[in-house]
Order: sequence, then C-alpha cells, then structure tokens
Amino acid sequence: MLRDDRISSVLVSTDLERSQRFYVDKVGLKLSPETIPNHLLFEAGNGTTLLVYGRPNGNLADHTQVRFWSTDIDEDVKELAARGVVFDDYDTPTFKTVNHVATTPIGRSAWFKDPDGNTIAVFQKA
Repeated sequence: MLRDDRISSVLVSTDLERSQRFYVDKVGLKLSPETIPNHLLFEAGNGTTLLVYGRPNGNLADHTQVRFWSTDIDEDVKELAARGVVFDDYDTPTFKTVNHVATTPIGRSAWFKDPDGNTIAVFQKA
C-alpha cells in the first residue's frame, strides 16, 4: 500500500548550482550519489528525499512545498538562521510568529524560502 511507502518532495529550480549550495550549505542536506543530470537528489531522515530538478521557468506556488519534521524546532530554527537562512515572520489574525515560530493547535512551524522562492517549513508536532 502507498501509505507504507516513502514519500519524496519535488521542487523546481532555475539554477541548480545555486540550489545545491543552498540545500547543502544552509539547510545541511546531503547530496545523494543517485543524483542524475538536471536533477539534485538530497537525502534526509528515515529514507526521505528532496528532489530538485532544473526548469527554465520557476514554480510560483504560494504555499508550503516541503515540510521538514523537527523534534526541537527552536534549536533547528536557531541553527538554520546561523547558517544564513532568512525566515518569514507573520502577524495575522490567525497566527503570529515569535522568534520565527508560530504556535498552532497542531504544532509549531517556521517558514523560509529557497533561492527559487519555494516555501519550506520546519514543523514540530504538538
């Protein structure tokens, strides 16, 4: 059944070299040896992966495209910020970020954008 199989997130990039630097140097992911031309495959925890492929026109989705699950969001946000990741902060009627983290009934989240404008979340379940 699909529910028992791995899931992989897929993003597009207009500059794969820039994306590789961002995901390796700032996010801390490892580039997989299974990477093929015009694609970057990054390894993450528990066999999950992030695939970024080259495309002349970026994808301008305005929602979260990738969510990293965290067990210590405060520490993860601190580490990412120290590496130069810039977080999106919000102050809306629905939620407000404090130290880049929003607390909701289901958990705590922080968001940032990669070099192509893809929205990435760090999430810690409540």
